[in-house]
Amino acid sequence: MELNDFAKIYLRLGLRINKHINGYVEHYYGPPELKYTVDLEEKISPTTLLKDCRALIAQLPKQGFEKKRLNFLDKTLTAIETTLRTLNGEKIPYLEQVEKLFDFKPIFYNDNFFYNLSSKADKLYKGKGTLSERIARYAKQRTIPSGRLKELYMKAIRIAQKRTQEVFPNLLPDNEEIDILEVEDQSWPKYCWYRGNYASRIEINISTFHYWTHLLSSACHEGYPGHHTERTAREKLLYRSKGYFESSILLIYSPEIVISEGIGVTAEKVLFDPTESAKILLAELHPNPKIEDNLETLTRQDEIRCGFAKFQSNLAYHKYVHKWTENELIRYAKSFKVIPDKGIRAILKFISDELWAHYVLVYQGERLITEKFGNRPSPKHFRRLLTEQTLPSDL
Repeated sequence: MELNDFAKIYLRLGLRINKHINGYVEHYYGPPELKYTVDLEEKISPTTLLKDCRALIAQLPKQGFEKKRLNFLDKTLTAIETTLRTLNGEKIPYLEQVEKLFDFKPIFYNDNFFYNLSSKADKLYKGKGTLSERIARYAKQRTIPSGRLKELYMKAIRIAQKRTQEVFPNLLPDNEEIDILEVEDQSWPKYCWYRGNYASRIEINISTFHYWTHLLSSACHEGYPGHHTERTAREKLLYRSKGYFESSILLIYSPEIVISEGIGVTAEKVLFDPTESAKILLAELHPNPKIEDNLETLTRQDEIRCGFAKFQSNLAYHKYVHKWTENELIRYAKSFKVIPDKGIRAILKFISDELWAHYVLVYQGERLITEKFGNRPSPKHFRRLLTEQTLPSDL
C-alpha cells in the first residue's frame, strides 16, 4: 500500500512515542519498513514529536478525508498531542487528561449502586459466615484447575466463534485465527494481542486466579465478537479495502480504545441471553457441574459480577482525583463486602500501573454503548461498532 507523507508521519509518530512509553502502541501491522526504521532510530525528543503532531493537526483539513474519518483523526491527534504534552512535563489534571485522551466524560458511579448489589449478593451466596467469607468460598470452588485452564478457555473461544459466525455472517475472513499463550506476572488477567494478517494471540496470566463462571464472557470479550473480531474486521474492511492507514496502528491512549473496550464488555450479551450463557457454562465448560447452583441463581450472581466490574472506575477516581491512600482504597472496597481481598489487590495493582492509570476508565465505553443501543445491542448496531470509525462522542 502506497502511503503519502501525512500517513507516514502519522504512523511514525505513534511508533516513536512507543519508545518513550512502552506499550503505547498496542498493535501495528502497517508497512514493516516504517517500523524497521523507527526501531533503528535513537529516541526523538518529546518536544520534536509534539511539533510533528501539531504540524499534522494543521495539515489534517487539507487531506480531503470524508467527514467521519476527518473527525476520527482529529480526535486521535488531540489524544496524541495530550500524551506528548505530558511527556514534555506539562501537568494536566487527571479527569481533563482522560477527556482529551479518550473523547468522553467519565462518571463516578453512585455508591448506592454497589450497596444494592451487595444486598442482593447477601441473599444469593449461601452458607455460613460473612458475605465476604461466603463469596471467597464460592470463588475457591469455582477456580479453574491450572492444568485445565488453556483447554477450557479454547473451548469457550470455539463456542463464541461459532455463534459469532452465525450472528455476523461474512464478517470474518476464512483464514482468521487465535492462539493462546500462558504468561506470568502481569497486571491484567487476559489480553488479546492483535498481530495482523487476521491473527491474534490471547495471553492468559496464570499468576492470578481464573473462574469457570468467567470463561464465556472472557472468550467473547477477547475473541468473538470482541477484540479479535473487531481488529480483524477493521483490517479487512478499513485497512485492506479502503486504505485507512490509521487502522494499522492502535494507540492505547486514544478514543478508539473506548469503543474497543465497550465492544469487549458488551460482546457476550450480543450473542447470548443470560440464561443461555449459564446453560452453556454448566453443560460445556464446568469441570464438575453437579456441585453448582441452579441456572437462575447463576444468572443473578453474574449480574452482580458484571455490576461490580464498574467498581474499578470508582477506585481510580478516589486514587487519582481524591488522592486517597492505598489503605483508604482498601477500606472503601471492603465496605461493600463483595470483592475478595485478592480481588481488591488485583484491581489496585492494575489501576496503580502507570500505563493503565488513565486507561482504567475506558471500560465505561460499555455505558456509552448501552445508553445508546440498550443493554443488548442488536447485531445491526454492533456490526457498525465493529466496522466503522465510531467515536465516544458519537454515542
